[in-house]
Order: sequence, then C-alpha cells, then structure tokens
Amino acid sequence: MNQDVKDTFVKRSRIISSIRNYLDSEGFMEVETPMLVANAGGAAARPFVTHYNALDEDVKLRISLELYLKRLIVGGLERVYEIGRGFP
Repeated sequence: MNQDVKDTFVKRSRIISSIRNYLDSEGFMEVETPMLVANAGGAAARPFVTHYNALDEDVKLRISLELYLKRLIVGGLERVYEIGRGFP
C-alpha cells in the first residue's frame, strides 16, 4: 500500500476516534439510523433507488442523517450523534 494512502487512513481513524471521545465525554450517545428508507427526504437531491427483494419493495439510499436524528431527539434522546454516510 502507498504510504500516503496508509497515512490518510490512520489520520482519519484518529480524527474520528477523537471526535467520538469528545462527544461521549460531553454526554452524547452514538446511534445508527437506517440507510435504506421508503422515503428519502431532507434535501433537494434525487435519491438512489434500489429494490429490496426480501420485502419486494423499492427503497432509497438516505440523503441525510437529519430526519431520523430529529425523530430520536423528539422521542427523548436529546444528546445523540451519528458519524455516518449520506448519499446526496
């Protein structure tokens, strides 16, 4: 592996660990929200659509983490965060 690429992965890992440690120390809880959703909202982007064979329905890759995080906050988990992927 190229040393620059390796260094980038190591730095990224350390940065994310530092962010998690800080948020955890401030009383936040890390959560994971769904990546495949029935209705992708939260942005003007057009979502990627795929078919979920087990459920025989079309689903979309989420565009934003925001909507599910807001639902958790409204439900009483006021200090939550997610380090995840969005697909705008």
